[in-house]
Order: sequence, then C-alpha cells, then structure tokens
Amino acid sequence: MTEFFKKLDKEIKNHQNIIIMGHKNPDLDCIGASLGLYQAIKKECYIFKTTDKLNTSMKKAFQEIKKQTINFIDKTNYKQKINNTLLIIVDLHKQQLLEHQPILKEIKDIIVIDHHITNTEKIKAKLEYIRPKLSSTTEIITNYLKYTKTTIDPVVATIMLAGIEIDTNGYNMKTTTSTHQAAAYLMHLGADNILKQKILKENKEEYIKRTKQIEKSYMIKNMMICPLDDEIYNPSYLATLSEDLLRFENVEASFTIGKVSPKEIGISARSLGNINVEKYMSALGGGGHLTDAACQITTNNIKEVENQLKQKIEEVNQ
Repeated sequence: MTEFFKKLDKEIKNHQNIIIMGHKNPDLDCIGASLGLYQAIKKECYIFKTTDKLNTSMKKAFQEIKKQTINFIDKTNYKQKINNTLLIIVDLHKQQLLEHQPILKEIKDIIVIDHHITNTEKIKAKLEYIRPKLSSTTEIITNYLKYTKTTIDPVVATIMLAGIEIDTNGYNMKTTTSTHQAAAYLMHLGADNILKQKILKENKEEYIKRTKQIEKSYMIKNMMICPLDDEIYNPSYLATLSEDLLRFENVEASFTIGKVSPKEIGISARSLGNINVEKYMSALGGGGHLTDAACQITTNNIKEVENQLKQKIEEVNQ
C-alpha cells in the first residue's frame, strides 16, 4: 500500500489539474473517498459531482458539506480543466459504471482506486490499486490520509465514517482489524457520531414501504428473492432491501430485483459470506464481492430477470 501511495503522490505532483470521479448513482463510500482524497491533495483539484438519483443519505451529506470550500465540476464545465490533467477514479474499475464515460477518451493519465472484485471490463489505467479484501474505498483513502498525515474537516471525516458503516452493513460484513483501525482514525480526525447518525437516518414512509415489499419475498433453499413492482428505484434502495433480508433466520444470501431506469432492471445481491453472490451477478453481466454484488440487465420485464436469476441459481448449484 505504501508503494502505491508513493506512486500516487508522484503522479499528483506531475499534473497541473486533478479530477476525482466516482460511479453512477454514488453512495457514501464513493463520495466519502472522493472528499477525503480531495482534502489530501494540496493543489488544484475538482470532484465530478452528480445530482442524479441521490438517496436520502447522499442528499444530507451534500447539504452538510455546503459550507466547505470544495471545487465541484460536472459534465457542463469539466472540459475547461482538461490541461495536463490526472483523472483519479474511486470506488469502481468497470467502464460502464463510471459517472461520465466520455472523459476516458479525453484524459490519458488515469488512476483507479477500488475495493471491488476485478472485472474483465476494467478501465485502462496508468496506475491502479484494487483490493477486494478491504471493506471500502474509504478505508483505502483513510490509510492515505495517515500516510500523508493530512488533517481533514470533521464533516468530511464523518461522511467517510458513514461510508465505511454503509459498505460493511454496520461492521457486519467485509470487516477486519484494518477496518476498525480506519474508523478509529476517522474519529481521531474529528468524525462526529451524532452527525453520522443524522446522515444515516432514513425516512419512516420508506421503511414501511420496504417492510411491505419484504412480505412478498420468498426462499429458494437458503436464499431469499424479493422482486419489486414497476416503480423506478435508486440502486441503493435495492441494496438496503437486500441487507434487510439477511437479518432473517436461515437466510444466507439475498437478491432484490427492481427497475433502476425505464429500460434497465437491477439486481442487488448480499451474502453473509457462506454463499458467493458475486458469481451469480457475474453470470448475469455484473460483478462485485463475495458478500456484495449487483448487476443491471437491459429490459423492462422484472419477471424475465427474476426467472434468469432463478435459472442461474439452479445452474450454479448443480
């Protein structure tokens, strides 16, 4: 890790502008890692921001950092900053998931920092650091803050702490000693547990809606499947539902299926660790981790995707 950080520092030093970009439908790990890295870079730097499909926690996080001096750019003005520019991609390595894919043809020097299982459709990067065994990209960036001895704003530290908590499902998955050390370091930097709870609190109506949807879920062996209605959902909503399903007795893995756009059906998969959900999602064109994976299929027919998933479950278990 230290060797990568040395190379990262060298690349940052050798470029005039830095653009940090995450994945579509960003979550707290993605924005937390972006903000932490931004505050560690002591030169002209910009975070590529989106306002599309933000969940409640993300909206709260952006509200909290309004008072911070952070340079955001978007697809309307980023081209003004393409001059001896380094693009640092966080929390993904798959081209199709990038927030704005055209930028890959416009910037040649690219660094990828991620914690997901590597996919064949990797972004071509000058330098990469992909560690699937780590809890989150925020954990990697927290270690970079240690390495650079950077002091960050307490609000940013809080958002980073929330990102780790979300990606580990409350420290129940993908959690190691290193994860707890990263969380402790963020507390040392001023992360506020009360503010973190405020950011993570959910809407009562949304919680009630999820419980009604859970009632329609069903078991296949020790896996639970929950198909949703024809409403369009944020992918993070599907992920939250899948995490809820793991709380039930005898459930080792869970899959939530729902529309994420008019022409795309998403599946969010979660596991306690005994079942590798990544292999199911990879078989359907997606990817992820042993315990945390997803895919998106171009169709508007939820039943069709549900049947595809059940078929893959049967094939894998033969």
